[in-house]
This record gives sequence, structure tokens and C-alpha cells, in this order.
Amino acid sequence: MYTKQDFNFTTLGRTLILDFSYHHDERSFHFIQVLSTVLNKQFNKQLEDSTTTFNSINLFFKEDFQIEKIKPTILKTIDVLDIKKANPIKLWKLPICVDEQYTVDVHDFFNGDIKQVNAYIDRFLSLEFHLVFYGFLPGFPYLGGLPAEMAIPRKATPSRLTQKGSVAVGGDQVGIYPQDSPGGWNVVGNCPIPMMDFTKNPPNHIVPADRIQFLKISTAEHVDVVTALEQNRSHPFLKPFTHD
Repeated sequence: MYTKQDFNFTTLGRTLILDFSYHHDERSFHFIQVLSTVLNKQFNKQLEDSTTTFNSINLFFKEDFQIEKIKPTILKTIDVLDIKKANPIKLWKLPICVDEQYTVDVHDFFNGDIKQVNAYIDRFLSLEFHLVFYGFLPGFPYLGGLPAEMAIPRKATPSRLTQKGSVAVGGDQVGIYPQDSPGGWNVVGNCPIPMMDFTKNPPNHIVPADRIQFLKISTAEHVDVVTALEQNRSHPFLKPFTHD
């Protein structure tokens, strides 16, 4: 877990950046999420926005600030941070279709070796990931928890079109494309459930630090979920998601 010695402070205009090394263990990740929440509350009236990435907390201040006054306050906060007071972490199970039409990239990576493809997908489905932050596109979740040996390098030439709902691997990170867009990550399946609904408040049920596991569904089930969404009718996978 982190201590105050693990953080470096950088200023960029009215932005204060807390840099740290990304630790893969869940306790360290949880520490960062709690710290980010506490800092947001602590400097609420002074902040325009804030973001968290794999290795930084970024505080965007409304006005110029003096780092020599703010830094001691943040270091003290880190010293006394109590992660036990954080909201409970939920496990969400999201449906994913891994039929061949959605796994072309994995087949290409393993040169069509079906045995390796199936082994990779089976292990992928057995994993629990955690949501780190939303970025890149509105509603695009960056997920941590992919073992280093399962990392797949980003494509040398990005695809012109990556389908909405594509669950993809870029290096040792996992993401879900919220809309059709160009993309350089390798698609391993398709999740028909949108991570965010911007017509609702809050727009997202899954928040940073929550865990995610993918639940394999058939092509027919995938079509049925998409149709249910289009027709605004209920479906077992839409309540809003299956979770523990």
C-alpha cells in the first residue's frame, strides 16, 4: 500500500498532479480511489474538476494556488487516510459474446491457433478486473487486473472501425468501447450492455474500484439484449446488471 513517500507533486498551470507508481494489488488501488475521493471533498470549493489515471491524481483548480501551502495538507491527508471508511466494492458480471465474429483480433494474434485462442478466452472469462477510471471516450472504462502474461500489444495500425461494445485488450489494460470508433486495441468479445446512460443521474452504476467479471453469452442472447435495449423493454441482463 502507498505512503506519502510514494507521491511526487507536479504543477502545470492551475493543475496539480500527484504522480505515483501503479501497483497491481487491489489494496493499493483502493487506497488511490479513497484518496482521490477525500481530496475532492477537501478541496471541493477550489476545484473545477479532477481525474484519476493508472498513475496519477490530477486536481484542476479554479484559480492559481500555492503548492507550498497545499502540499503539506495533502501529505497529512495521506498519512491519516482510512480506507476502511470507503464505500463497499461491488462485483458486476457483464455479458460478453465471444463468438468468432467478435474475436478476429485474438485469432490473428495467435495465428489462427484455435487451442491457444480458446485457452486465452477461457482464462479471460475467469478473471476479475477492477475499474480504474473512465477516459478516452465518454463512458470508456479502463480496467486493471489483466495478468502481464496475457498482455497483447496495441495494433501497429489502428482499425478504422471498432464496434460499439467491443471488449478489447491494449497492452495489460482492458477497455469497453462505448460507441463505434477507430481503435488500436485487440477485441476479445462484445458486451451489449452500455457502461453509462447519460439520460440518468448518476449516469454510471459501476464506479472506480468496483470489480467486473465477464459472463459468456451466445450470439442469440447477445442479439436479444441489443433488441431489448432498442425496444426499451426489460431483460434479465438489464437490472441494471447481474452483480453480487
